[in-house]
Amino acid sequence: MQWMIYGANGYTGRMMVAEAVQRGLHPVLAGRNSAELNALAAQYGLPTRVFALEAGDALKAGLSGIGLVLHCAGPFSATSAPMLEACLAAGAHYLDITGEISVFAHCHAQDMRARTAGIVVIPGTGFDVVPTDCLAAQLKARMPDAQALVLAFDAGGGPSPGTAKTSVEGL
Repeated sequence: MQWMIYGANGYTGRMMVAEAVQRGLHPVLAGRNSAELNALAAQYGLPTRVFALEAGDALKAGLSGIGLVLHCAGPFSATSAPMLEACLAAGAHYLDITGEISVFAHCHAQDMRARTAGIVVIPGTGFDVVPTDCLAAQLKARMPDAQALVLAFDAGGGPSPGTAKTSVEGL
């Protein structure tokens, strides 16, 4: 199956590309910035596709032959819906790295359409609310009398530029 990393030239997208290549995978690199994508693709010997999410026919053509999209271009409140619509139309599985609750809700609302299209829709595949919510549920099951839970973790650095932008957008 041919698959794509959209937003491959962004902060998280670059990490996804490096990890994919290290594991012997060969994704199509995609996004809006031709110069950055071509430089990244040359580094790894990977193909590129350049298209914007607002460009209806170009977006449809950009997903031609793609079976799965890993969507890494935020802010997802603005980018998730058009990419998900294109995936539904193309029959391509959709994954993203969002932590935005509104995007989770939108993806959930598309469940029947996704089932009809025969695709899987998985928002939030990165480390964010899903692992911490699962941990909280496990702890609650093991300590049912607990009244509060405080989770903290050290990621060894600040937020990515996209995460910072999304955080400000949420204010």
